[in-house]
Amino acid sequence: MINVRDYGAKGNGKDDDTAVFQKCVDLLKKNGGGTMVVPRGDYPITFLTFFGKGYSNITISGENANILQTIARQRISVENNKFQTYAKRFAADGCFVFDAQVTQQTDDRNSIKNIKISGLNFISDVKKYGFDELLHQVSAHGVSNFTIENCTFTGFLGDGIAINGGTDFSKFHDAYNKDVSIINCTFDGVNKNNRQGISIYYSDGFLIDGCVFKNTTRDDMPGAIDIEPDRGINVVRNGVIRNCKFYNIGGIAAICIVIKESSQQNKFSNKNYTVENCFFENVINPLAVIGHDRIGMENPILNVKFINSIAKTVKTPFQIINSNNVLFKNITYFYIREPIYRPVLAKTTSNITFNSVNFGNIGNIDQLIFYGNAKNIKFINCIFDGKDIKERNFKNIKSKDKYFNIYFYHFLIKHYSFYLYALIITVIISLAIYFNINRKK
Repeated sequence: MINVRDYGAKGNGKDDDTAVFQKCVDLLKKNGGGTMVVPRGDYPITFLTFFGKGYSNITISGENANILQTIARQRISVENNKFQTYAKRFAADGCFVFDAQVTQQTDDRNSIKNIKISGLNFISDVKKYGFDELLHQVSAHGVSNFTIENCTFTGFLGDGIAINGGTDFSKFHDAYNKDVSIINCTFDGVNKNNRQGISIYYSDGFLIDGCVFKNTTRDDMPGAIDIEPDRGINVVRNGVIRNCKFYNIGGIAAICIVIKESSQQNKFSNKNYTVENCFFENVINPLAVIGHDRIGMENPILNVKFINSIAKTVKTPFQIINSNNVLFKNITYFYIREPIYRPVLAKTTSNITFNSVNFGNIGNIDQLIFYGNAKNIKFINCIFDGKDIKERNFKNIKSKDKYFNIYFYHFLIKHYSFYLYALIITVIISLAIYFNINRKK
């Protein structure tokens, strides 16, 4: 066991402690693993690197210690001026950087294994430094049995945690990430000028459990959690997001899941995701599932399950694009309030089931509209603004229909009844005046 204070770390919030931390983890590598203890304090860190599988079997045990991400360089332009970044590595970088430094692996034999980080508070200053596409707080590429628990992530410029398909694609890419767990962590973006709380671009199995997300993600980013393969060859499958809470989230959705084609090359990935027992408040929508143009060619497996959750004050209840085989079960919505038209299904969708879903207090009749080709959309024991629907199945909604509202007439009467009554009264009065004038003649 190594205590960073014993090796010269100050923890005073002023002196840069990067070199001491690096010395400690390098010593653990030399010893074949072990525990680095970080006592309570404020530790400025620029880039702490874990490069190569020799950094396996390391536990970083914080005692409510603050890791202050220090920006010690100017922004530079990379990828033909696409990004202006403080990062050193131009696919993904971080205050803590894990990189197995291998390429195109088919299993985790060369991954950094058995990492556990706990009790640390990662703090960045997004208000001062602004958004950064490539600089995260924790960045990992090529890790297995990788656990972060009981940590906080505040003011991140990019992501709080990014599980990547590479740190620099010109050097190393597509190392194998497997069995990533993020448990009981809090992500506060402070001003919503960030990317995601968690991004998973490559992981064969992952768990996000008991986490809180708030004030994160600017409008042109995916959401608080982004499950998105970098490339078609990346293995991303068998993920569980449960017991999480989301408050004041921007982007496309609180949870955004991107489905790419399953193939032998990616071990038939892009399937078996579960979101359960979650709570959402003041989000664009709780869940988006975004597929690809060949989605109809996929095998009819259940790709995504969204169950036993509550969404309060959302603009739209969900968004599904080019996706199939999605289940919504035991979901309750309160206050669906988008004032303008926004379709919930678009392009090609099929086999979408809503079982025991309560769509409560819908503020706009255009909140449940399908756009494009949709097949086998089922509603079982659902409630629309207090009205029960035992079962209704739309087998084929064609693109020529353009917009199809699942319960249009009910919403029309409910939300436009005042105007209908006013029109009827106006017609009656006009007819009475007309007949009265003719009678006098």
